[in-house]
Amino acid sequence: MSTTILPVSEAKQRFTELVKNTEQSFDRFLITKNGKEAAVVMSAQEYDSLLETLEILSNTKEVRALARGLAELEQNQTVDFKEYLERKQKKNSPRSPR
Repeated sequence: MSTTILPVSEAKQRFTELVKNTEQSFDRFLITKNGKEAAVVMSAQEYDSLLETLEILSNTKEVRALARGLAELEQNQTVDFKEYLERKQKKNSPRSPR
């Protein structure tokens, strides 16, 4: 994955090649117009991933959950997937009447 800077005139001439490179190698192309940054060409998959990341980071609840998870990881407070499923099943199972 790399970013290549191209003037808009060259990007026009090589557009099909640029799209192919973004799809196959996740290359990015920074397009300049009159020497100034004007646009970016990247794969649709990378663009979707970027939007998803921005959406997560703009949600304070999700950011707190991520921070809590990282803190638990640093304190070695982890469980394997099987144990997680068992805990979840116990939590969701109906309680017997008393």
